[in-house]
Amino acid sequence: MILPFGKYKGRQIEDIPEDYLCWLGKPKYSGAFYKSLHSTELNWKVPLAVTIEARKILEKRGWKLNGTEWER
Repeated sequence: MILPFGKYKGRQIEDIPEDYLCWLGKPKYSGAFYKSLHSTELNWKVPLAVTIEARKILEKRGWKLNGTEWER
């Protein structure tokens, strides 16, 4: 899957750093939307397909979801 947004837009999701994958695979963000720290007007959600793919990759690499945080 190619990441359709963000810092790594256009790159294969398998090739992006694990810290970014952990962010993409978070189960919930505070509130219904993630709010950018750089813009007070931008509200958006990580697409569900991206979240699912990030979680699959993290689990394959030995990460486990503990509550709302990913751990090795």
